[in-house]
Amino acid sequence: MSTYLNFNGELIPDTDFSIPHHNRAFRYGDGFFETIRCIRGKPLWMPQHFERITKSARILKFRLPEDIDVEYFTQNISRLLKANGHNSGARVRLSIFRDAGGFYRPDGDQSAFLIESLPLENEKYQLNKQGLVAGVFDEISKPVSLLGNIKSSNALVYILASVFAHEQGWNDAIILNSDGCIAEATSSNIFAVKENRVHTPDLAQGCVEGVMRSVVLSVLSREGYKIHECSLLPDDLFDFDEVFLSNTISGVQWVKGFKHKRYYHKISSRVIELINAAADF
Repeated sequence: MSTYLNFNGELIPDTDFSIPHHNRAFRYGDGFFETIRCIRGKPLWMPQHFERITKSARILKFRLPEDIDVEYFTQNISRLLKANGHNSGARVRLSIFRDAGGFYRPDGDQSAFLIESLPLENEKYQLNKQGLVAGVFDEISKPVSLLGNIKSSNALVYILASVFAHEQGWNDAIILNSDGCIAEATSSNIFAVKENRVHTPDLAQGCVEGVMRSVVLSVLSREGYKIHECSLLPDDLFDFDEVFLSNTISGVQWVKGFKHKRYYHKISSRVIELINAAADF
């Protein structure tokens, strides 16, 4: 049985959809995407996602249609979830790409979008039972620039870091920026905790401006934790009591080990409770 896609507001069976060979996202990575957690037919954190959409479009010099707003994408995601029967937990990928011809220099700045959905086993965020083991991916660094803050269609550094982690027997890899500081993990922002102080790479380190990153910072700040957005070196992680990763699909995942260091998961357990409450399940 076919599932549906939403292409520019029209529901299309996935078997009827194809991308032309001259698509700029395919040819040049000329696009970006959002990964959105959904519950009971409702996409979560949509104001934050839409803010990042407009920022990403501005950085990449895309022109979004004037009538597109947060409610437009919310309704189109909900329509797709209903059509696919994804009425419990679901993950959605919203891809936006430049809809124009040309070579490196595009012929225009208009854009198009594609929405896909997949079911998730759980409705609520749940902390991983087994802690993750992470190491450092040091073969290729991530440049520090505005492009680092968006979820670009060009994901080669994340692909290679994921392959490297698999080769090393790790669950995830920590990606470094061109200054040798921690940027993020392969699909997550990274947090390190000591007592009531929470450290995370600031956006100037080239990390993705994660939606769940902003949610975690908000809920921890309200709980009275002292937030430090700063630069972190890999060896700094030995000085912390806890390390966890965040993204919109998993919420947070605690890291058990980094090299010889072992961590607790007290704060990450609390964060799961806080983001579930904030999501208004």
